[in-house]
Amino acid sequence: MKIAIPTDDRVNVAERTGRAKEFAIVEIDNHEVKQIDYKTNSHEHHSHEQHNESDEHSHSDIVEIMSNADFLIVLNIGKHLKNDLDNNKIPYKKTELKTIQEIINSYK
Repeated sequence: MKIAIPTDDRVNVAERTGRAKEFAIVEIDNHEVKQIDYKTNSHEHHSHEQHNESDEHSHSDIVEIMSNADFLIVLNIGKHLKNDLDNNKIPYKKTELKTIQEIINSYK
């Protein structure tokens, strides 16, 4: 199983999924962590200051990162990213866990 987790510091789960610096792709097999890869989030949100949250924007680069994972774990998810994930049939789960290690431990 491969889990994608948004992060800004490789320790904590990023508060804003679409604005995360990268995604940890954690591969767990037979209750053991086999590998952790970090994929840079090239999705640019610098223009959010100029746009309304209601403005339409694409998350195709994040969707591409998620194609290597079975599901995404998030603290929060914006409506545009949620729509893009739903449209691409990429499952996600909300969590209250704050660190990558806590999430790993819960799935091992």
